Amino acid sequence: MRDCTAGLDPIPLESGAELPVAIAHRSFGHGPLRVLLLHALTGSSEALDEEGRGWWAPMLLEGAPLGPSVARITCPNLPGSCYGSIGPKELSPFPDLTPRDQAQALAAWIEAKHLRFDLCLGGSLGGMVALELALLIPDRLGVVGVMGTGGRADAWIRAACHAQRRILESPLEDDEALALVRQVAMPAFRSAESLEARFPAEGLEAWLDHHGRALAARFSRESLHILLGAMARFDLGRDRGSLQQALTGLRHPLHILGIRTDQLFVPALLQELADAADLAQRLGSLTWLESPHGHDAFLMEWEALEDWLRNRVLPTCRSRISS
Repeated sequence: MRDCTAGLDPIPLESGAELPVAIAHRSFGHGPLRVLLLHALTGSSEALDEEGRGWWAPMLLEGAPLGPSVARITCPNLPGSCYGSIGPKELSPFPDLTPRDQAQALAAWIEAKHLRFDLCLGGSLGGMVALELALLIPDRLGVVGVMGTGGRADAWIRAACHAQRRILESPLEDDEALALVRQVAMPAFRSAESLEARFPAEGLEAWLDHHGRALAARFSRESLHILLGAMARFDLGRDRGSLQQALTGLRHPLHILGIRTDQLFVPALLQELADAADLAQRLGSLTWLESPHGHDAFLMEWEALEDWLRNRVLPTCRSRISS
């Protein structure tokens, strides 16, 4: 089911500006477990489509850990994106956002719709927003699971986002700018090992060109600029004392899935988040996904993801529901 909730009161942003709230979302499944699923940078609410495809379909089909008889999934499009929620297409000029701002908009929507969730899952930018959201409305969210997400954007992430935003600010045509940004970003989404194994001598350039064209065909230049800026501004501990102090605001366990070969959210950032959660007595688990594919492994390694959900995340959710 597709839907869009609009007409909510504007929210104040960290910048001092205001943002009208309109959230496009999809719901699927009918199971007892209520799950909020948040997409990554250029994702959408189409985690599963009518043809059984989508960016997380293997985890959501019948028989999967979050299949339709197990869970009712709600997947919103993040504010600032170009797939139906409030974004640059609907509001110009569009203000700068942070993941905390995006979470605030989702919180307003969740409260207006009187929603509650047993589990909130997010990867990469979606994981940043999930962490912020769990601190904003802890009475409406249960267990949190994040994939390829630490507690802050470090200097490397900020530098990568800055360079890509400068390309988007250049006089290049939209298609050319978007394609170039994606080509620059792709090596950080994978790993050196993965690229070397797949392209030992040739083919890499064509692969990069393909991904550039694919993003240019489906995404908005203005939205990508906003979302990269949000990612660069992520700091869960900002104005909350410290990362550890911030995490004491969680009401339920935090499960973290790290990727050893991740070159975007490097393992040290995941370990930092896990150590802070442990000191705050909120750590459910830190699990390392062993994959050659780098950051994008949480969109590729389905057996490992199924194991993480079945053996780490879902048992915590079930004990919460049964209690």
